[in-house]
Amino acid sequence: MNKKSIITALLAFVAMAGQAQEIRMNEPTISDYLPLLKAKGYIAYSFDTKDFKDALVEPIVMEYVKGKEPRAVADFSITMSLDEKLIIGFVPSDNDSTATYDFHFSESRGFNSRLPLMPICNPDKPDDKWYVYESRPFELVEPFEKGKFIPLVLYGSYWYEPENGGCRFCGENEIKPDLSSDIVKYIPHYYVLGIELK
Repeated sequence: MNKKSIITALLAFVAMAGQAQEIRMNEPTISDYLPLLKAKGYIAYSFDTKDFKDALVEPIVMEYVKGKEPRAVADFSITMSLDEKLIIGFVPSDNDSTATYDFHFSESRGFNSRLPLMPICNPDKPDDKWYVYESRPFELVEPFEKGKFIPLVLYGSYWYEPENGGCRFCGENEIKPDLSSDIVKYIPHYYVLGIELK
């Protein structure tokens, strides 16, 4: 290899190395906004329901408080027909002691309501109370049968750990439908949102 070829190769290498370290501005996409929306309390779970299109379902919200029997939250019963997609989501509330949830069955059909939240507190400082909740989807386990509740999303409270002096919500990323996931035994208060096929 002659001197001219070596110099050309070195220049090409330097140019390539300079390009590899370049930072460019991208046009943001909708997915770039998702972490920002989540940080502000906007959470959405989308379920493909094409196989059940036009099937009638009843949306159900169950409340679980440690040491008590679960209870249905809604004091009304509605039946909706499924479209190709079902969205269950949460939006910020105007106060810290309630959460707003949404069921969307199509662009024009859905409803929302509020869930009362329970505070977490350090037993040594009972006047310091926090309302901190997180959500997890359920594992979708077939078969889906008529008349049987299908849990889709868990919305639960953080718990206080005296040994660490703080609150947390750590564990599985998906909840087992029978609520046998390890994380569930630590959550003092949670809701399960789902549907029942009619």
